[in-house]
Amino acid sequence: MAIRKIEDQSRRYQIIWDLGRRCTYACSYCPPHRNNKWSPMASLDELKSTLDDVVEYALLYDEFRNVPSLKKVSFTGGEPTANPIFTDFLRYMKQTYPDFSRGVTTNGWFSRKKADELVELSSGGTISYHCESTDDMKKQVIENCIAMKDKYKVNVMFHKDYFDECIKVTEKLDAHGVEFVPRIIGDDHPDDKKSIELGYTQIYSREQMKWMRNYWREKGQEVSDSGFGRPCCGGRKFLHNGKESTFLTDTNFYGWNCMVNWYFLFLNQEADRVWTHQTCGVNLNGDVAPLGKISEFDKIIETLADDLYQKRVPMITCPKTHCGCGMCITKSKDIGEMFDRHTHDLTYYDMPISTKEYVTTKSVFTT
Repeated sequence: MAIRKIEDQSRRYQIIWDLGRRCTYACSYCPPHRNNKWSPMASLDELKSTLDDVVEYALLYDEFRNVPSLKKVSFTGGEPTANPIFTDFLRYMKQTYPDFSRGVTTNGWFSRKKADELVELSSGGTISYHCESTDDMKKQVIENCIAMKDKYKVNVMFHKDYFDECIKVTEKLDAHGVEFVPRIIGDDHPDDKKSIELGYTQIYSREQMKWMRNYWREKGQEVSDSGFGRPCCGGRKFLHNGKESTFLTDTNFYGWNCMVNWYFLFLNQEADRVWTHQTCGVNLNGDVAPLGKISEFDKIIETLADDLYQKRVPMITCPKTHCGCGMCITKSKDIGEMFDRHTHDLTYYDMPISTKEYVTTKSVFTT
């Protein structure tokens, strides 16, 4: 069935905050603009200052929602726990802004003491299981997945060369009652020839894809034999043509209107940039470019406040033929009715697709 509209059911406004590229792993399929061993790490005072701005920005949107959002800050990297002050910052945030939940995306390779701290201080999150590590590292990660299962689910990154191992991992997690999602490596860029050439997007065998399709069919999802699709990595529920789902077979929304800025914000601490979303990146001018700099967050807040208080806001038009994370967000070819259901006292105008050069995290770190 052709997709006509997507409508978010989570009410979540999610701030994804990349704390820096430094990582404790070195996976071959993770590009250099996503990880390294040497990037500088933000201080506790820097993170506290930025958090104040993030909260102010998020609350501006809430003034014009029909129902207040469930606000969540999700920390990622690199590896967020590589920063030695990270748990101190989580503790500060929990005490200072208790209405903002705290998510963590981590590779799970740390001590049991650290695992217990994360369970105590965070609201939950995701552990990514990676096969490109030692047996001892993988054993520790599995132990942490089980210990943290009440708050954390697991994305099992299905490496084409370790596929059978990944299947065994999912079976072990399932036996221990750990929620997991089998993930294809490179599903953000499935047709990118350069990404395939460099190994960031993997090509799977016919039998491997058959396993993936059967897994999702057993979960009640519609999966075609000719393609695959994408699950929501955060398990976010949405209505797909009126049917509740967490999986889409087609993620091409080129030319659609999208409310992504009402549901997401992305900060890259090391790049000193703020985007609407980490994979989408479309700003309120229709460009694939940042909203501005973290160090100049006051300007970003002022621009949004001007739009909202003038009661007239731009509606993003999707410029891409593939939607990665963010596919779950309210969008349609004709979004007027849905926009009115989610907001009040506002009118919107279509923002045409821009032809300007893309400014992404990758381009910031490679120029």
